[in-house]
This record gives sequence, C-alpha cells and structure tokens, in this order.
Amino acid sequence: MDAFKSYRIFDWYYYLGYILLGFLLKSSLNISIIKHFLLGAFLLAYAFSFNIFCDKNEKKKFFLLPLTLSFLMLPLFNLFQTIISLIFLIIVTFYSAYPFRWKVKPFLSSLCNGFGFTIIFLLGYFYIPNITIEGLLFSILIFCFNMVAQFIHEIVHEKVDKKNKIITTTVFYGERTVRYFCYLFLLLSLLITFYLLYMKFINIIFFVITTSFIIFFIIEIYRKNIDKSFREKYKILGILIGFIYFISLILKNLLVF
Repeated sequence: MDAFKSYRIFDWYYYLGYILLGFLLKSSLNISIIKHFLLGAFLLAYAFSFNIFCDKNEKKKFFLLPLTLSFLMLPLFNLFQTIISLIFLIIVTFYSAYPFRWKVKPFLSSLCNGFGFTIIFLLGYFYIPNITIEGLLFSILIFCFNMVAQFIHEIVHEKVDKKNKIITTTVFYGERTVRYFCYLFLLLSLLITFYLLYMKFINIIFFVITTSFIIFFIIEIYRKNIDKSFREKYKILGILIGFIYFISLILKNLLVF
C-alpha cells in the first residue's frame, strides 16, 4: 500500500490516454499498444515517486523499480521513442533532484510539466518514426493544453507553494499574470486548431470539440475563481474530449470517415 501511494497512480493514469491518441494518429489499434502503455506507466510512476522521494526525504526508494523497468523496456522501441523516453527521464530527474530542483525555478518548472506530459503523447506518436508539420503542430496543441493545466494547478497551490518556498511561475509572477499566460496558450492552441483543419489533418468533429473547449475556458478563466473545482472541471472535460478524439480516430481508421 505504501508503494501504491508513492507511485500516485491516480494522479497520472489518465495521461496514458495521450499514448493512445498518438498511436492512433499513426496506426490502427494493435497489440503493440500494450508495451507502449507499460513503458508510459513506468515512466510516469518513476516521475511521481521520485518527486515524492526528493520532497519528503523518504528512505524507501520506490522509484528504483519503475526506473529499472523503463530501461529494460527501451530496447523494444525504435530510436525516436528511446530518445524521447531518455529526455523524459532526464527532465523529471532534474525537476526533483537536488541540487538542480527545476521545480522551484519559475517558468522552467511549468515548462517541465507541459513538455514532460507531451512526451507521453509523442511516445505513442513515434510508433512510426517520422514526423510531419501537422504532427508537430498537433504535439504543440497538446503542449499548450498541458501548460494551461499546469498554470491552473499552480494557482490552486499558490499558498501551499509559498509556505514550502517552492517558487513556481504563479508564486513569482502572481495569479493575474499567469492568467494572461493561460490566455496566450489557449489562443495559440486556437490558431493551431484552425490551421490543422485547413490542412485537413483533423476533421470537423475534432475542430468543433477543440475550439469549443478552448473558447469555453478562455471565458471561464476570465470570469471564475480558479480553485480545486475549476481544476477538476478542466481535467474532466479534457479527459472527455480525449475520449471523443479516441472514438473519432477509431472510426477514421475503420474508414468510416
């Protein structure tokens, strides 16, 4: 039970959906998705358990198991996937470990979270090891959504972070400025969505759902107090949209679209 809590599975399991989306953008669903899920789970388990180990000075090194399993699995993946997995491991290690502690560096800490979870998407996307302009832009779209999620998280935890002397982007710049950062990333994601539709990389369902999500949260961030319920709303709607993306890609791969 201590190990289960240390891995904080309930804080990251839904990010495995990124692997599924990336995979389906390149291929129809097949047995290979299982090894992708396993590697993604080991990478995320390491990231969260190592962060707890460093934050709380724990004696039990639960992080060693998922780290070892991650390295053991890397030979099963292509060069692109291996490289991004190693980049992920480097980022999350420097994010938590002393003396680096990137998590207390304003904006760098936010970027680590935004880019780190995007790598989980790329793990599935690079199942076929090539990238197009449209694929790159879709990855940036995922990154933008992750950055907004991270800023919302930081606003919710601002008082706790100040108390623990963790200088996040929100602690350093203030909530008002970070809300503008949210607008910036949401507007960028809106432009990308229009371009992806123009390039016929996404269909009209993707477009309508994504633009509705973006516009809704631009308004909500302007109007509402950002608290735990707001963060939960962003997470749940994000998961719902991801599920609709999944169904749409399944249908597309079955030549329905």
